[in-house]
Amino acid sequence: MSDTVHKKVLLMGFQSDVPLPQYFRELFGTTEEISAKIRADHDRIQRAGITTVSYLINSNELEKGLKDVESLLREGGYDAIGIGAGVRIVPTHSALFERLVNMCIKNAPGVPLMFNDGPDGSTKARE
Repeated sequence: MSDTVHKKVLLMGFQSDVPLPQYFRELFGTTEEISAKIRADHDRIQRAGITTVSYLINSNELEKGLKDVESLLREGGYDAIGIGAGVRIVPTHSALFERLVNMCIKNAPGVPLMFNDGPDGSTKARE
């Protein structure tokens, strides 16, 4: 997170059981390890006084996930929006990443986007 303290952030990505390439698992761990890293990262953010709204997309229900994200974006009030590395760095997820970015621009104009470098990197993400 940047030096500016945000009050409320939306953090989104995939559920940790999403099919991922072996190199991603080697970098970040098993499904259970990734889940634990995400929880710990979000807990650190909350301890810093920032409200987190977390949404983890089920890879088997992408369209439902996109509708849910759109609803969350329309609720508004976010000081920043984070999109997880699992959505961004896996080439087969590029189209979903583009849809999410465009959805953010349309439904939350002017809200900074943040990108972490893994399941435990949201606390270090920069606008």
